[in-house]
Amino acid sequence: MKVWIDITNSPHAHFFKGVIKELEARGFEILVTTREFDGLTSVLDMLGIDYISVGKHGGATLEGKLLASTERVYKLSKLIIEEKPDIALYKNNPEAPRIAFGLKIPSIGFVDNETATPQNKLMFPFTTRLIYPSVIDVYELLKCGANPNSLRGIEGIAEIANVYGFTPNKSVLKELGLKEYSYIVMRPEPIKANYFNGDKERSILEDIIPLLPDMPIVLFPRTEEQKKVFERFENVIIPENVVDTLTLLFYAKLMIGAGGTMNREALALGTPAISTYPGRLLAVTKWLIELGVKFHSTNPVEVATKAWEIIRKNNIYRKHIRMIMSSMENPVDVIVEEVERLSYSSNLRGYEGLYKRSYEEKEYSHEQKL
Repeated sequence: MKVWIDITNSPHAHFFKGVIKELEARGFEILVTTREFDGLTSVLDMLGIDYISVGKHGGATLEGKLLASTERVYKLSKLIIEEKPDIALYKNNPEAPRIAFGLKIPSIGFVDNETATPQNKLMFPFTTRLIYPSVIDVYELLKCGANPNSLRGIEGIAEIANVYGFTPNKSVLKELGLKEYSYIVMRPEPIKANYFNGDKERSILEDIIPLLPDMPIVLFPRTEEQKKVFERFENVIIPENVVDTLTLLFYAKLMIGAGGTMNREALALGTPAISTYPGRLLAVTKWLIELGVKFHSTNPVEVATKAWEIIRKNNIYRKHIRMIMSSMENPVDVIVEEVERLSYSSNLRGYEGLYKRSYEEKEYSHEQKL
């Protein structure tokens, strides 16, 4: 049984590495495809994941995104027709679902960003089984074309999978001249993302860094333009090559990010995080704030004040975060279970009926409880 996994973003490499390991241990053959984007292939190389690279990211413009995606669908389709996988896996992905649907390959998708409406509309209608954090309002999924029979919620966040099997390696600290628990990690706004509608010219982190002059800051820019902006700060370290970000997050005092994934990875590792994202917050972000494990503000003074408080009471925050995170469901377990469910069904072409029966049984059980 061959499972095709399409990885289109650097965090997705960490998300799927545990899934790949568990499926291979169960005897599945794995085909990984990817694209050129934000050092993604270097991350896959670092993780030891074999892959075939097809296409690239289209940049920040709509025209660029459309042309790059269209070209990638064409080239990737030819590869998948030749490889003949039995099941497709992906996360927040507009291209693999279309190819899988067109070739009648049953698919399992994971989504945790309900605000990426254009991407979701290209993904949900073609996905056989859609897994999502249950804190997301189902209506947000249905209005983008999700089949109610396809849905499976989990009590957790994607980044639990990202830290699967993680073991810290202090060599990255030595490489960057850092000591354990002596620095902050930062990540600026995702200015190339289609869902981002904030200020693409200036980052809020530019106003926060001067308020934290005594702390070394490891910063991961998303573009060359962002890199040039932050190079002027004396206490900012920008790694030149792809490095072990999970270890850096593990040993950091704090993560401050204007995006989402690295914030949640930090929390999954027990490290406090402050979100400075300027737009509409995701359901998972709101949930983590309600649980008291994450903080959010776009006011530089408020962020700096909270940062110093977290630095002073670091052990207390870490203990609370780890207690909450340990109770969450791991997406790796859920995805592997769904892959096995598809593979063991007597007729893969009957997968839609399989999930319809599952949905109806779940609804009946719920009604009985009521």
